[in-house]
Amino acid sequence: MNASSPMFVAAVSLLLIGGGWGALLRVKARQHSGIPGVRTAPIPTRDKAGTIVRSQSVPLPNSVPGYLTKQGEIDDTEISTLPPDTTFGRMVYESVSSPLAVQATVILMDADRTSIHQPEFCLTGNGWRILNRSTRRIPFDRFAGGGLEVRRFDSRTKYLGDDGRDHESASVYVFWFVADHQWTASHWTRTWWMTRDLLSENVLQRWAYVSYFAPCVPGNEDATYEQLCDLIRSTIPEFQIAGFQDR
Repeated sequence: MNASSPMFVAAVSLLLIGGGWGALLRVKARQHSGIPGVRTAPIPTRDKAGTIVRSQSVPLPNSVPGYLTKQGEIDDTEISTLPPDTTFGRMVYESVSSPLAVQATVILMDADRTSIHQPEFCLTGNGWRILNRSTRRIPFDRFAGGGLEVRRFDSRTKYLGDDGRDHESASVYVFWFVADHQWTASHWTRTWWMTRDLLSENVLQRWAYVSYFAPCVPGNEDATYEQLCDLIRSTIPEFQIAGFQDR
């Protein structure tokens, strides 16, 4: 067969494709799961109807000075769209001295990597319009390097008030990702590191997506962010392992 003939090119292409799939299957057969960068505990996770949907959860602290706390429920959409091996953690924190109310969430993947998606989807799917995106560093003496890098999204949404008029609400969304001895604020860095570890070490790291969401009055975003930073410093040592040198 002539090396330049269409049949030759097609045959080589099929061999390459077959070899690629073979390599992926060999990696899949040898891979093992990494160690999570967050704690898990045999604490049930419930949906809005009170039904247990997971026997394990990430145990966010239920007692924080200056806050009233309650267990957060998992939405039906999250249960139906995320893989069944996803582990959740959710807590609602309400300040006793200000209007601040925060939903803290952890989504921990297992063998199915689709548990974690682009953070933008969470907001836009719920009607929020992202106005500003930034990478920040929360000073934190106990954390590796003296600070935790996070992403901050400021968003707005409109709603119909009791007076029959349109109103606008703002929100601040802070998030990052952690795995075994790894942490990043970048979704794309996390994706690259996950692929790198899978191909080089046959380890599928169990990444967790940690987020704190707080609605607020438009114009009060910076003050809300500072309150979120204080809450994050108070709560994450209780459930996050990665990045803390004394663990």
